[in-house]
Amino acid sequence: MTYEVRFQSVDPARRSEYVKHYKQAIQDAKLAGCKSGLILCSESDPGAVMVLLEWETKEHHLRWRGTPPHTRFRAAVEGWQTKPSEGGYYVAEAI
Repeated sequence: MTYEVRFQSVDPARRSEYVKHYKQAIQDAKLAGCKSGLILCSESDPGAVMVLLEWETKEHHLRWRGTPPHTRFRAAVEGWQTKPSEGGYYVAEAI
């Protein structure tokens, strides 16, 4: 498994609305190989959100990018973030 990790910044007053909207918009990713995901909201920074998506492989995610469902997803969440997200791909090991 590969994990896509995205660190995001949103308007603190709209964070709960953003989370609800994001959860709905991301559902088509499951058809492309996204196995599961989490949205983590910071307790110390009300504008900070981290998205963790578990993909079968990095290639599954890359193949999803640019598809009509991905384009719809991007259009749905566009404008909610106060700055571009940062992140990348990670491989997990149990501790």
